Amino acid sequence: MQHDPRGLAITTDNALAAQALDGAVMGLLAQRADTGARLAAALAADPLLVAGHAMAGLSQMIAARRPLMEMAGTSLAAARAGLAMRGGTPRERALVQALAAWQEGGAMERAADGLEAIVQEDPHDVLALRLSHGIRFMLGDAAAMRNALEQALPRWDAAMPGYSYLLGCHAFALEETGDVRRAEIIGREAVTMAPDDLWGAHAVAHALGEQGRMREGIAWLRWLEPHLAGGSNFVRHVHWHQALFHLALGQKAAALALHDTRVWATPSEDVRDLTNAASLLWRLEAHGVAVGARRWQELADIAEQRSGDHAWAFADLHHVLCLAAAGRREALAEMLLGIAGHAAGRGGDVARVHEAVGLDAARGVAAAVSGDAARAERLLSAALPRLHETGGSHAQRALFQAMRDRAAAQAGVAGAGWG
Repeated sequence: MQHDPRGLAITTDNALAAQALDGAVMGLLAQRADTGARLAAALAADPLLVAGHAMAGLSQMIAARRPLMEMAGTSLAAARAGLAMRGGTPRERALVQALAAWQEGGAMERAADGLEAIVQEDPHDVLALRLSHGIRFMLGDAAAMRNALEQALPRWDAAMPGYSYLLGCHAFALEETGDVRRAEIIGREAVTMAPDDLWGAHAVAHALGEQGRMREGIAWLRWLEPHLAGGSNFVRHVHWHQALFHLALGQKAAALALHDTRVWATPSEDVRDLTNAASLLWRLEAHGVAVGARRWQELADIAEQRSGDHAWAFADLHHVLCLAAAGRREALAEMLLGIAGHAAGRGGDVARVHEAVGLDAARGVAAAVSGDAARAERLLSAALPRLHETGGSHAQRALFQAMRDRAAAQAGVAGAGWG
């Protein structure tokens, strides 16, 4: 038996495996590009490392791409094999149960509940806490995100590895629940302690944007630039925020340049990279920038490949946006039919969200981009009160509010305001 730096027991006799696993956990907290390599090293050192396989599987599920979610089944099988051959701690069994709930049953909320139950038993389980944070983000459940952190953090010592990154998570949860000033203060504290805390730094960007302090937001992200080295694709999202600051200031050329050189400098299969690029392109067009067909076609190529995934409602809305903006009518119709079928199938939490709000929102997005302003206004207005359930942040979902407002103005709806 080994123990991590926070005292958690790990079922392995291999010290190198335990050290590599903790390195992967710290990489996850810091949004590092080499997190996967660190985890692979841990599993190479001990192929029966249950917590490592559970971390891999849950990370694959969070990626929200059907091929990776299928790979999570292999991770789940490996974790179960480790438990069968060598046993495991109650915490390790609970990690596997959380993975199984999502991978086998599509039960994202039950997975998050299971991870948070681990944290209630031992608030120092930073892996379970960070993974639940990620799932709650995908579910748009900011209140639960904040609650889990505020129950755990009082039992942490600031000297414990990972503490500063949890402050960054807390800052984001505070911003998403409306405590914007406190979010900024805590986010800045987190980044002071760990300048590579990209999640905490982006929480500060959220808070500055919510307060309309766009120039300060640009300055903050420029200060952050040297600390982005070694960051994962999340760096693209940081630059997305920077582009939004420029766009809010009317600096359209700077925003488009960031799209081309940072947000979508190279094509990416990552779901979150595509949502960044698609939402930025729509905003640019709405502000009168001719982004051209090529940029939309690049995104639509990937969206069409992902159209059958239905792994995350928030991603599906952006896939619809890409297909509609690229004029791919047949693929768009197929995508919308797929969402409708998924919603009717009641297969897990994503299907539930689509049935409740995602399908109407997707149809509204398609109508908005295709020029049917009256239909777009009606559908998006109906969807907006529950749109948070599709996931993402306030700043990301503001795209759909802007679509609704623009459609309302175009349709001549009373009280509409755009631009």
